[in-house]
Amino acid sequence: MKRLWTTPGFIAGQRIRLRKLDRRRRNARRRRSIVPSRRHPDGGAVSGVRSEQELHAPNVLSLFDEPDDTITFLNSLRTMLSGQGARVFLDLSEVNRFTNDALLLLRAIMDSPVRALYNNVGGNLPRDPKVATEFKASGFFAGFAKPPGDLPPAKGLMKKKSANTVHSEHAADLVDFALKHVNTTETCAMACYRNLVEVMTNTHNHAANQRSSKRMRHGRERWHASVYCRNGIAYFSFVDLGVGILQSARVKRFLRKTAISISSQKRAVLLKDVFEGKIGSATEKPGRGRGLPKMKRDVDDGSLVDLKILTSDVAGSVASLDFTSVGPSLRGTAFRWQVGQEGG
Repeated sequence: MKRLWTTPGFIAGQRIRLRKLDRRRRNARRRRSIVPSRRHPDGGAVSGVRSEQELHAPNVLSLFDEPDDTITFLNSLRTMLSGQGARVFLDLSEVNRFTNDALLLLRAIMDSPVRALYNNVGGNLPRDPKVATEFKASGFFAGFAKPPGDLPPAKGLMKKKSANTVHSEHAADLVDFALKHVNTTETCAMACYRNLVEVMTNTHNHAANQRSSKRMRHGRERWHASVYCRNGIAYFSFVDLGVGILQSARVKRFLRKTAISISSQKRAVLLKDVFEGKIGSATEKPGRGRGLPKMKRDVDDGSLVDLKILTSDVAGSVASLDFTSVGPSLRGTAFRWQVGQEGG
């Protein structure tokens, strides 16, 4: 007589039960790792519970105005949130000026699918009443696990979009939002829309060319875009946390073909070559690799105003192609431009 435990059906059922048991154990360990921090009466941390880390923001929070301090701050946050169950308190009390690009990158790091599920981030408001009011109005704290207390409703001056594929409708929504708050020409509005789609496409193509197991496991890198309206000007920002333009497949392929080492040619010169169209497409497909030179032409004809870029450790204005190295390196790329007129 055949034993029950030797039948294929019984063996398959046992495997399923073991997988479920293993999954329950993993979930239990995960829940234990994110138990809120507690303190012992004598002031010490309770054993086995993660303690909260505090991170102090610089006085000026801006990728392009104060890149060194801002990138150092953001890289520190990225490191702190690299483990499951991380608890971070953002001390924003000394911030006396900020720009939308830094806020967007800060939220992109916090909202990354790899980090956001089990992380707990809180923060406070700047001491400067005017800056605190601007933070509240922007809606920046929406989604914080522990936002500052007694926050009034946001004034709806900021709109965010995020995805891991190209969404032209998201670009249209951001431009429409800006047009409700500022006056600008149809040419400038179309340039904003066109270039939002272009940078979404760049992120999508660069991510598609990354074959590491980690990237394939978590899906393509997400892009994050926002528009922040203040005093008659709409500030557009776009960031991705991928490899960055100077580490993209097309730049590496160009360096291999020309037998130039990255250490022998300044990154600033490489970025200038990218915008001038001297470096080809990452995919080598017809029509690809022309997006950034088109952005430069939009800047030259005045339809894209004050476009700036930061990628890896290089930043600067696209209008002059005057790119310089910054101290710390950012893994990713950020763009910022604006439309409208002060007080308009």
